[in-house]
This record gives sequence, structure tokens and C-alpha cells, in this order.
Amino acid sequence: MVLITLAIAPGLFWLWYFLQRDRLRPEPRHLIQRVFALGAVAGIAAALLEYAILSGPVLALEDGRHRSIVTTAALIGVIEEGMKFAAVFFGVYRHAEFDEVVDGIIYAVAAAMGFATLENIAYVLSGGVTVAVLRAGLSVPGHAFFGALMGFNMGMARFAGAAETRWLVSGVALAAVAHAAFDAVLLTQTWIALAVFPLVVYLWRRAVYQVGVALSHDDRRMRRGGTEDPDGPRTGPDDPPDDRRPG
Repeated sequence: MVLITLAIAPGLFWLWYFLQRDRLRPEPRHLIQRVFALGAVAGIAAALLEYAILSGPVLALEDGRHRSIVTTAALIGVIEEGMKFAAVFFGVYRHAEFDEVVDGIIYAVAAAMGFATLENIAYVLSGGVTVAVLRAGLSVPGHAFFGALMGFNMGMARFAGAAETRWLVSGVALAAVAHAAFDAVLLTQTWIALAVFPLVVYLWRRAVYQVGVALSHDDRRMRRGGTEDPDGPRTGPDDPPDDRRPG
């Protein structure tokens, strides 16, 4: 019971942390729960896909020599962030309640925490308290910050008109790159792995910054008299105005 609690608590904490940033116009609880559950399902799908790909004859490791760290980290980043994206996109992206930029961050973090919580249970039950502590300080918040990175772009995409696809694709790509960098430094199993600490701090600061930008953007739209803004933003992730800069 103690290990289960240690495995579940970090994901719930980081979900609560981001929900507190959306207290003025919070999302319906049932949608948060839906996306959290879909994130957990995405975790199962990602694990099966990673096993099929990374254990295949082409990419199988023998004494750690056949597959590069970069390739492994990139595959994991693309698979896991792609699955989280699917959980948000098919679970809530077109829902009427997804009506603010910050909603993208909230729902993406919810999916990421569902994913991370299920993953954490498996790791902690097999690795014990030490693994629980390490993952609580690194892996679980890492998943939350990857989700925030992707979610900001998904929120911008919701109101981007013709540039919607560019924002969505860039969101998944940025999250996958951040995730791959996180895994790559850890997979070195050398002093380079210590770089994960400043990386997590940077991603945390970036997530907080993007929440602020999203809330500012939403407040301006609300002052214009509505929760929908069909006329903006029209720019894509490669050429945003200064106050709409994606991560």
C-alpha cells in the first residue's frame, strides 16, 4: 500500500499544481478524469509499441551495442508523446469546453499524468522506495512539463485557423524532442546524466511561463467579449507575434 501511494502521489500532485493555475475558469472535472484515464490507456499502448519496436531484430540490443542512445531516446520520445497527443486530441480537443489556450496545457498535463502514474506504478512496484523517490523528482514532473509544452501549442492550435495543423505538429515535435533529450542524458549512465536536473528545472520554468502567456492570451479574448475567437491567432508556430511565442 505504501508503494502504491508513493507511485500515485506525484502524478496527482503535478495535476493539482497545474489545475491551480486555471482556478478562474476551471475545466469540468469529468473531462479531466476522462483525459487522465485516456493517458493511462495511452501508457499501455506506448509500452506495447515500444516493446514491439525496441525488441525487434533490427533494433534489439546486445550488450548495449546495436542501438544508439539517440535512436532509442528519439523512438521513446516520439511514441510516448504521440500517444499522449492522441489521448488529448481524440478525448477532448474538439469538445466545446476546450475554449481557451490554457485548456490545452491543462488537458495535456492531465493525459501526461495519467500516463506517468500508470508507468510509475509499474516501476515503483518493481524497484521500491528508491525508485519512487527518484521518479517523483525527475520522471513524473518531466512528463508533466512535456505535456505542458505540447499543450500550449494545442491550445494555440484551437484558435489558429489555417495554421492549426502547424501548431499541432510542432507541439508534438517539441514535446518529443524534450522527452528524447531527457531520456538520452539518463541513458548515458555517466556523469552526463546529471544534466537531467537543469533540464527539468528549465522545462518547469518554461511551463510556468507558457501558462502565463496562455492566461494572458485568454484574458484578452475574454475582454473582447467572448470565449471563442475565430479570427486569431492566424500565425503558425514558426512566425508567432512576440506575445504568442510557443515553446
